[in-house]
Order: sequence, then structure tokens, then C-alpha cells
Amino acid sequence: MLTEIKVRKAIRGDKQAFLDLIEPQKEKLYKIAYTYVKNEQDALDIIQETICKAYVSLDNLKKPKYFNTWLVKILINISITTLNRNKKIIYLEEKEVECDNSSISKCDDRLDLLTELGKLDSKYRDVIVLKYYEEFTIKEIAEILNIPIGTARTNLYRGLEVLRKSMKEMVI
Repeated sequence: MLTEIKVRKAIRGDKQAFLDLIEPQKEKLYKIAYTYVKNEQDALDIIQETICKAYVSLDNLKKPKYFNTWLVKILINISITTLNRNKKIIYLEEKEVECDNSSISKCDDRLDLLTELGKLDSKYRDVIVLKYYEEFTIKEIAEILNIPIGTARTNLYRGLEVLRKSMKEMVI
């Protein structure tokens, strides 16, 4: 409810209300953008473009309660546009992961999962990332990706199945 009030203020031109809405979203936006571009600088550029586009087109938001969903949808569209514009191939950067001796296998498993997730078709990867990393509901995912709820569910289950098979093959 408080978010809706801030959104309405921002629509009326209150810059501080807009900043108050964006601030708690920054980390989530970065994670989603980074998932797409696998590059810190590109992810930061995407966030900046998303915030600018959201500010300029805020009056186009029809339902203030969907501000967060609307913002993520803008971010995903800009991320996809950036990927297409740069014609980049999605690679997972090797990150240095801090692990103690007792959790090395967990770290390896996590890196394997991220590698396999990066190999998935984008329609599957998008749904899995939004569901399990960003904790959106299937309905919200469908709205963000502009697809029917049934398609979102299907892409989630098919993507998980592909991921399970590829992970099982790695173990064998």
C-alpha cells in the first residue's frame, strides 16, 4: 500500500518518491541484468538505462501496485536489446569463490549449476532465474516476460528437466 502511494507521488512528479521506489530495487535489478549479460559494466549500464526509461515513462504505468513487475519487465527488455545489439554470446565468467575445505564440493556443484544454467535456451533460463533466484510467482513471471501463464509454467518445467538431464550427465 505504501508503495502504491509513492508510485502515485512519483507519477505526479515527486522525484524523491521515485528515488525511494528505486533504491530498494537496485540489488535485485543488478542480479537480473548480470544474469543476462554476465558483465558487470553492461549490467550497470542496463540498470541506468532502466531507471531513466522508467522515470520518463512512469506516467504510462496503468496500475501502481505493479510498479516492481513493470520495472523488471523494462530491465529484461533492455537486457535482451543489449545482448542483441552487441551480438554477445552468453558465457559465465569464472568467479573466485571462497570455500573452506568442508564446502568445496558445494562450491563446485554451484559453479556447475551456473554453467549449465548459462547453456540453457533463454526462454527456459529467464523463467528459472526469475522463479528461483528472484522469487517471482509464475503469474508475475508471465507478466514480466509477456507470455501466458501456461507457457511460463511449461518453460519452467521443461527448463528444469533439461537442467536435470545435463546435470545428471555431468555426474556420470
